[in-house]
Amino acid sequence: MFATIMVLVALVLITPSLLGHPSELASLPILIVAMTHDQTSLLIDVTSWSQPYLYDNIALDVGYETLANVTVPYANQTLSDAYSDSLYVPTRVNNTYDLYRNSLDVHTKLVDRQGNYFEINVTVRLSLDASSKPVMVFHFPDDKNSTATVTITPPDDFRWPVPRKGVMP
Repeated sequence: MFATIMVLVALVLITPSLLGHPSELASLPILIVAMTHDQTSLLIDVTSWSQPYLYDNIALDVGYETLANVTVPYANQTLSDAYSDSLYVPTRVNNTYDLYRNSLDVHTKLVDRQGNYFEINVTVRLSLDASSKPVMVFHFPDDKNSTATVTITPPDDFRWPVPRKGVMP
């Protein structure tokens, strides 16, 4: 009898995870930026690191910085009750928007089911290495005390955890 009760309690606790609907976030969300094989677009994706998690709200905002240091909104998408969000952003559109000359500002914000929010801002610029292959150079504008950059050579992609910033009011 006691064993049956313990098994039932264990099933109640693990069933939400087995169904893909955990009641609490068990891993940080992650921002992924990758270049497509034909090098014409960047894929910007945000999702959970290790398990599916149903977020209350996911927002992706993308803008590009002009040569005059003015950020122009380019693409945005906000989803409610979603597991992930992604956008494809072209690397070149015209002479005014070219990631080899302009920076791309990526802002993502996720709100979990407990009201916690996770947020990150990343700036990416494309350049060419010594053998004329594209590289993605990432900066973190929110970290004012750091001049850290991350350089990624495709087909590798950029993966960065989205930190928890607080609780929604």
